Amino acid sequence: MKKLIFILILATGMVGTLNAQPIRNALGLRMGYDAQDITYQQHVGASDRLELTFGLNTLGHNQAGVLCRGFALSGMYQWVTDLSSLTTGLKWYLGLGAAVLDHGSLTVGKYGAGVLAQVGVEYNFNSPWQLSLDYRPGFYWLPGSGNIYRMSWNVPCVALRYHL
Repeated sequence: MKKLIFILILATGMVGTLNAQPIRNALGLRMGYDAQDITYQQHVGASDRLELTFGLNTLGHNQAGVLCRGFALSGMYQWVTDLSSLTTGLKWYLGLGAAVLDHGSLTVGKYGAGVLAQVGVEYNFNSPWQLSLDYRPGFYWLPGSGNIYRMSWNVPCVALRYHL
């Protein structure tokens, strides 16, 4: 009888260990019409994480009609909610963050800062890969002669990340 109880406890513990998915950080690419970023996700809790992105960004057109492309470094704090009740590996997230910009093609306000929001959905495959779709609008301040404020509505972006 003692052996049977021991085997049941051992089997229960093994099943729990096999089903547990460790929280892993991820590195990948985030692509859209107006953003091409390298992205890194660092978990800071069971359902919270930081996402850092660096890449090319578009902030609209300047007064001469030239598309303004430059570099942006952004950091987002994200709250992640598990949707495994719908399908295993599915999650959605909300985030708030900030960005610093270098938009050399602007005639006024080459450097700037912004406040960002983000909403997205991601799917974690039964491999080290993650696929996500997100939307990240932002409000940017570009100081210079005549302080420029721009709202960037951005288009949705797709990201492919590898869990480290």
